[in-house]
Amino acid sequence: MGLVHTLKINLLLPVKRNYFQLNRIKTRDFFIYIIFLHLLISLPNGIRLVSNSVRNGDFAKEALLILFVYPLFIILLGISGISFLALVGMIMKAVAKRKLVYQLLWKMTVYSLTYPVMLYAFFDLLGIRHGVVNLVGLIIFITIFLNIVLAYPKIKKT
Repeated sequence: MGLVHTLKINLLLPVKRNYFQLNRIKTRDFFIYIIFLHLLISLPNGIRLVSNSVRNGDFAKEALLILFVYPLFIILLGISGISFLALVGMIMKAVAKRKLVYQLLWKMTVYSLTYPVMLYAFFDLLGIRHGVVNLVGLIIFITIFLNIVLAYPKIKKT
């Protein structure tokens, strides 16, 4: 499978048959996809940081921060945010009474963030930072995530 195949499946996510294909993606490809999403989010700000540093003549001093610390910080924040959203998914799962575990909800959270991350990166690259963009991204995420959760079977009462 690979990054391109994973991205293709995620871009077709509103289609119900693709929900279950997400579980078949290998762990290696899943982690490469997470890094891709984090790179997509951090790229506009990274470009801005590098251009400001070069313009100010301080690139040599700030190179370590820009090239190593900033991406690691973004990855840490991203994984923390994904974990929090997966916890919200646990609440959705309990309310909807679906058979899901936290690990699967974590993967589903990452896959549901594809469109919102692309939307955010696009507008951030254009220099547009407005709360409406974040709100639209949140609505898109919740819609896709809830559809995936509801696609799984209910817990059977014995």
